Amino acid sequence: MNDEDMTNRPDAPDPSDGGRALLQPWRRIAQHLCPLIGESGFCALFGRAVHVIGPEHAWLAPQQTCRAPEQLFTSLEERMALVDAQRAAAANEALLRTFTHLLATLIGERLTQRLLASATDAADPAPGQQKNAEEQK
Repeated sequence: MNDEDMTNRPDAPDPSDGGRALLQPWRRIAQHLCPLIGESGFCALFGRAVHVIGPEHAWLAPQQTCRAPEQLFTSLEERMALVDAQRAAAANEALLRTFTHLLATLIGERLTQRLLASATDAADPAPGQQKNAEEQK
């Protein structure tokens, strides 16, 4: 998978919007992954990604163990608010890239691509997809 897929998309969050915007991809990824690997599995994978990028972004290290993704996102947003927007965006990009790489190592490149594509597509359904989803209700 191309490391830039999640961060260089035209609809990627604008770092000037603050930590909340940077967390949008994470929330979508968690929504798609948690049913498959569980909340603790998601938190463990995220924690490993934070550990891997730790030397360059030590300020990201959590103060407590994550039990649920929403707890993790709240803590991450708080930590991102403490640094400037460019630094937060760079750390978020490194975290997404590392998380994606770790996930691909565990479940394979192809499945990772499909899961992340479905997570990003769910955020911006095409007009036809949105219409079909409404018709199926």
